[in-house]
Amino acid sequence: MHRYNFIEAPIVSLHKTAVSILPGIEKVVTVFYDDVSKSLKGNISEKQNGGYSSKDLEVASVSAELLPFRRDKTPFTWFNKDSIPFEVKNNTGSPVIDIFTELKNVVLLLRLPGAEKGLSDLAFLYFNENPGNFGVSNSDSPLSTESKSVIAFLLYNTLKYDIETKRRNKKVLIFNNERTQKIIAQTEKLSEELQRTHDNYGLSLVKLCRQYLKEHGRKNNRSYVFSRNALEKISNYKGDLKNLERIIEETVDYVNSLYPDVSGEIKITEWHLDFDTEHSFPDDYSEEPRTTDKYSKTISLLNRLEQAALIVRKQKLKLTGTNVGRSCEVPISAPAISDALYNHKSRITVLLEKYPDKWETIRAEFRPLKNILEKNRK
Repeated sequence: MHRYNFIEAPIVSLHKTAVSILPGIEKVVTVFYDDVSKSLKGNISEKQNGGYSSKDLEVASVSAELLPFRRDKTPFTWFNKDSIPFEVKNNTGSPVIDIFTELKNVVLLLRLPGAEKGLSDLAFLYFNENPGNFGVSNSDSPLSTESKSVIAFLLYNTLKYDIETKRRNKKVLIFNNERTQKIIAQTEKLSEELQRTHDNYGLSLVKLCRQYLKEHGRKNNRSYVFSRNALEKISNYKGDLKNLERIIEETVDYVNSLYPDVSGEIKITEWHLDFDTEHSFPDDYSEEPRTTDKYSKTISLLNRLEQAALIVRKQKLKLTGTNVGRSCEVPISAPAISDALYNHKSRITVLLEKYPDKWETIRAEFRPLKNILEKNRK
């Protein structure tokens, strides 16, 4: 089905314009070529109860008889009661044209530009013989030839202009409709492509995080798996990719602290994944550690130990946990130092890699810290 079937042929509503000019019109029969169905069609509009009732008219059976009228190049022709070419019968349920039956009406035939090349569309305007019904006289005298010519000329040019305007508007409507449909189709296609890209990107993120999780499983000698909701959360990750590995590392450390004694597979759920704090990761290896982010406590611990280690070295003592702890601004025991280093081991690893020129003394000589690093390398 053609998607423009809903657009009415301009000539179908011709009676509205005609009646607005001459209210005395009793009936309008139109015959026109429909460029959608590629066939000849008809319509009849009759005055009923002060208004006009329109319905389709069967004309296919008399298309050959109508052909001479459509080929004629004369703009308009008047028919009297003896020369009217047909009448419309309703006794079969569907109106049909009966060719060459006389009517007692005055009929004006207008030949209007049609959609079929070389052939006109036809509009038969039916009037009563009384000139008063034309709106030009109250006399019962027949209309003069001059009066009929004026009426025909007025109706022909007005209706021709009206139909041509409607036909142009119809073309504009079709053009705009096609353009809108094209835009909608392009938008839908782009939306589908974006969705596919998003899905593929999400799958890549999931694959990447599974690889990170596998690597941390080997390091910790444990088995981890993402839940379905965790995988969905990962696939919708909008942050910086360079932070993703550290997020997974932080997540592993977190679940290890929650399940220290679990020997089997550990399931990581969406609640374990924290994407909201990824901005707190250090961004540049060369910049100074920031004490305002999530690493502040670890940085403070390393700074205190480094300062204490420098004091111990200056005193030419061994860098033992006891000596370093005693040299801290607030003294701390050796076991407490070991516990603190163990609790901060994942962050310590990140910070030492991030800032290779920081905490050189304890990095190289302080055994409790070196033990932590050696365990992480295994």
